Amino acid sequence: MRLIFEHVTKKFAQTKAIDDVTFDVEASCVAVVGGNAAGKSTLLKLIATVLKPDEGRVILNGIDVVKHAHLIRKDLSYLPEEPALMDTLTTRDNLVLFSRIKKASYSEELLRNLRFEPNSKKLVRNLSKGSRRKLSICIALLGEPKILVLDEPTNGLDEEAKQAFWRELGILKEKNVAIVIATHDTREIQRLSDIVIFLDRGRLVKIESLNSAASYVQL
Repeated sequence: MRLIFEHVTKKFAQTKAIDDVTFDVEASCVAVVGGNAAGKSTLLKLIATVLKPDEGRVILNGIDVVKHAHLIRKDLSYLPEEPALMDTLTTRDNLVLFSRIKKASYSEELLRNLRFEPNSKKLVRNLSKGSRRKLSICIALLGEPKILVLDEPTNGLDEEAKQAFWRELGILKEKNVAIVIATHDTREIQRLSDIVIFLDRGRLVKIESLNSAASYVQL
């Protein structure tokens, strides 16, 4: 995966969530790291075509994500920090609904590994944060996406579920699924990441390579 930001700025009112960020990275798995209000979620939303930059360009695998958003969306699955689930439906109904939308079946094995009960009659609005997260992960992985954009995916998960998630992500990486993942936990980036992008208050601080096969240019 090649990801390019060319002088990208994104503002909310007078606040620059992303402030003139420029880089060019090529890697299988890119981690975005920073504290609260660093701009991680905004950067991921720009990649996933949820937001448009106010200035600059975002180019993913040679495709301008604004001009050709439809080409990006057909291959990309995005897991936001606060997933959009159907709160008035059961967990089972959510899985069935999103499976039909994506024309794909969900992984029973992944559900078991995450210790998630797919046939629960509980409404999603009554689930714990961890259970909501497990459900959203299973939905994000539907349909064998070529690119995964994941915002704080392990928030709310217990340790066993975290380990199951990272194992699944490792399998997907081996299958050449490209991954962009945001986290505030620097311990997690050691697992799979080839490139780490550090943000602070919307500015690019530095880029580090954890894999000799990956490459980057920081401007």
